[in-house]
Order: sequence, then C-alpha cells, then structure tokens
Amino acid sequence: MRPARAPRPGWLGAAGLLALTAIQAAPLDASAAPTNPLRPVIAPAELAQQMRSAIQAASPGTRVGIDVIDNTTDATLADLDSDQQFYTASVVKLLIAVDELRGRDWQSDSDTAADIHRMLSASDDDIADRLWCENGGTAIVNRMVDLIGLTGTQPPTDPAEWGETRTTPKDVVAIYRYLTTVLPEPARELIVNGLRDSSRIAADGTDQYFGIPDGFPDAPRAIKQGWMALDTSTTMNTTGLVGTSPGQPLRYTVVVLTSQPADVGWTAGGAALTRGLVVLRDNAIPPTRTEALRDTSGREGVGAAPSW
Repeated sequence: MRPARAPRPGWLGAAGLLALTAIQAAPLDASAAPTNPLRPVIAPAELAQQMRSAIQAASPGTRVGIDVIDNTTDATLADLDSDQQFYTASVVKLLIAVDELRGRDWQSDSDTAADIHRMLSASDDDIADRLWCENGGTAIVNRMVDLIGLTGTQPPTDPAEWGETRTTPKDVVAIYRYLTTVLPEPARELIVNGLRDSSRIAADGTDQYFGIPDGFPDAPRAIKQGWMALDTSTTMNTTGLVGTSPGQPLRYTVVVLTSQPADVGWTAGGAALTRGLVVLRDNAIPPTRTEALRDTSGREGVGAAPSW
C-alpha cells in the first residue's frame, strides 16, 4: 500500500495555523461541498472505510472495492479490497476499445473513431457487442491482460456476456495508467475524449451520472461507468480520472466497484455510490476553486492555499 502524502511542514504562518485549528474543530458535514482545501490527512484504509460505510448506509449488504490514486505523487488516497474481483459491467469497454485500436496499429478511420467515441461516451452496448464478436470475445480480455499486465482480470465464463468479465480496483487503476501514459497518440486522445464526453443519459436510457459525476459535479473528469443486473446481484461501478480545476491535468484516478443486492434499482444503487464519492470529495480531493482562508474572526485573506 502506498502512503498518502502528508502535508509539508512549515508553510503555515500563525494566522494560518489558527484557521487550520478552526477547520479541524468544526464538525464534518459529508453532504456539503468542501469549503477549504486544508483538511486533516486521513489514512487510505480509514477513508475507504468511511466511503464504504456511506455506501452501505444507503444500500445495505453491498460489497465494495476502492482504489484512489494521486497520479502526480503516486500516493494512495483510499484503498479497500482493491485486489478483490468484481464484475466489470460496461467498464470492460475500455479494454474493448484498446484492443480494437491495437488491431489497427493504433490508427482509426472516421467510422471506427465514431464507434469508439460513442461506445465510451454513451456506453453503447450494440457497438460493444459487435466489436466483442468481431475481435474474438474472451480473447480480447486475455490479450489486454498480457498487454497491460493485469493480475486480477479474467474473461467471463459465458463467452457471450462481456459484462461478466471480472476485474479488481487495482487493475482498473492500471488500465487508466496505461491509457494516460503508455497508449500511443492519437489512440489515447480518442479514448480519453470519449470518456470526457460521457453523456448523462446512456444509449440504453440509463442515467449514468452517479458516483463520480454527481459526487464531483464541477470537476473536470473522464469517466467510464458500469451497471448490470443479474439474478444474484446488481453491479454498479464508477471509475475515471478527476481534476481539480478546468484546464489542469486530471490528477486523480478514482475507482469504486460494487456488488449490490439484486433488488437494488439503478437509481438507488447509483445514489449509494454518490454518497461514497461525496465522502472522498470532502476529505481528500481539494475543491475546484481556490478559496481564501478565514481566521477565527472571519476575516478573509489570512493565508493562501497550498499548492496541490
């Protein structure tokens, strides 16, 4: 487990320390947007436990896996059962897209580019079905395991059901790392732009703005969501890259995979994930704007927020 980055000592003046003391003494309201980037550092396991508790409070009986990474420092912000397997549902479309482009020597014509963009942004199952069949089905997963170096990802038992591919939060983080640091251009641009352009309503009519997009409504992001209903469980996954301000790099990789009870609907299951992401937002990832500190008398401009 990689340690979370601790605050750099010595950068606060006396007035800044007064402001920090006041912030730490204030009760945490997990439903409110963060008001200050200065927050006590929470251990990755503890923060992940808080996220899981918020999810389970809304969807009792849910199994949760979490991995959240600061891509700039490689520090782990939250980690819980990140080596445990969950169904991918539509998150496997990341692998389907990479495999399609690999087969084309990382190039694409206009039709292929349009298909990949729509498969990712609108989570279009028809396009995924076609590419899955054309490119060998389960062989896609096996090729991507070898290409990316995934250790906990397995193809589905039923070759026709790509959504039943299994993966781990750590492997999904590895997929995003591959997309952003290894995948050749312009393949990288095509895939990441598809994730940036994720629409609220998916091709199947589902509202896919749960978890990351509802938990970070003002943040730049590139996301791939997943949802799937089986007789024994409901899969709800929120994954992607999150930034802190427009025009800045997408600094954080956020992966939350869940297996919820079979009778949980999309709206309730998605809302449960959003609760967990709000806990992450309020305790680990800074707000999307720089705010002035206040001292105990309420005056603004006492200090400046640290560089993140």
